[in-house]
Amino acid sequence: MPSMIALDGWVLGSGLGGDEVSFRGLLRGLAATPAPGDDFWLHAPAGAPVPAEVVEWGAMTVDRFRRRSGARHFAVGFPARLRRLARAPRLVVSVTHAPIWSPGPVALAVADISFRRCPEHFPPATRARLNTLVPRQATQARAVLTVSEFSRRDILEEFGLHEDRVFVVPCAIEDPVPLGAEAAAAAERSLAAAGVRGPYVLYLGNLHPRKNVARLVRAFARARTDPAMADHQLVIAGGRWWGAGQEEAACAAAPEGSVVLLGRIDDAQREHLLLHAHSLAYVSLFEGFGLPPLEAMARGTPVLASTAAAIPETTGDAAVLVDPLDEDAIAGGLVRLAGDDELRADLRRRGRDRAAHFTLARTGEAARAAFSAVA
Repeated sequence: MPSMIALDGWVLGSGLGGDEVSFRGLLRGLAATPAPGDDFWLHAPAGAPVPAEVVEWGAMTVDRFRRRSGARHFAVGFPARLRRLARAPRLVVSVTHAPIWSPGPVALAVADISFRRCPEHFPPATRARLNTLVPRQATQARAVLTVSEFSRRDILEEFGLHEDRVFVVPCAIEDPVPLGAEAAAAAERSLAAAGVRGPYVLYLGNLHPRKNVARLVRAFARARTDPAMADHQLVIAGGRWWGAGQEEAACAAAPEGSVVLLGRIDDAQREHLLLHAHSLAYVSLFEGFGLPPLEAMARGTPVLASTAAAIPETTGDAAVLVDPLDEDAIAGGLVRLAGDDELRADLRRRGRDRAAHFTLARTGEAARAAFSAVA
């Protein structure tokens, strides 16, 4: 792959959920599929973690900068740094937004267009920014990279782009990292102190209106009246993006001690929760991909997921799927998972097989094919 490709890593260390995870997977995928002549330049915020194998690879130059707001980064900082490069990049890869000026063609990574499909779930200023910039920048970009066939079709339809300009680069599922005995014990103690006990259903992800967590809480309260669910907890792990606290209101109405709202958790706690959950429930209203179900599957944890958007594409036949708008259907799915041991065993097997498809090599090869096609 002759000549340099520039990658904007502003999203690294940003806490922006799936965008950050998928970009980190892209970097690791490139490192996992090295090719002669590889030459990449990564613009990354000072202090933001860059995967060790990417740093050690040798074909990725990491250029550090002081983090600024997104507006200042895309309008001032990143374009200025691109101007100072000794040679123009063959391609500039940017996430969600493009720099206002680039010395080379841009490949814009857009995970989904939920701001178009679910506008009521975004604050007015955020909705206005995304609706103003993303369509214009996607139209001007040499290519658009997205994470699923669902999102690809959605972007093609909404923005009227030619099919040869929109590419799927699927997310990679990071291999579970075994916790040492000391880290596992510390995670277990901290979670127990927060009120977590088994068995529990886990929700893992941001608290964002489209994640549908308040409805999940209400459905869980219904499911708990069934004997199969009577001793279960619902554990909710993730930080708030925006919203009016519907999740807290739903939790307050649930039976005392039945729902634990953890907020943000560290990596050891996350791993412990995924490994020991009775099941994971992810009934989001809109996703371009949906990473948490696959992360649970990779660890042998059965999954209840939504029939909406890209989630059926991601989960395949390895999850119980329910209508995310139907509380009775969600409650019924939870009860079914709790009471059917044969189903749970089948989902463990199917889930591990499904997660195994989303490898770093697959991500890296898809990214390289897209770069070669458009640069």
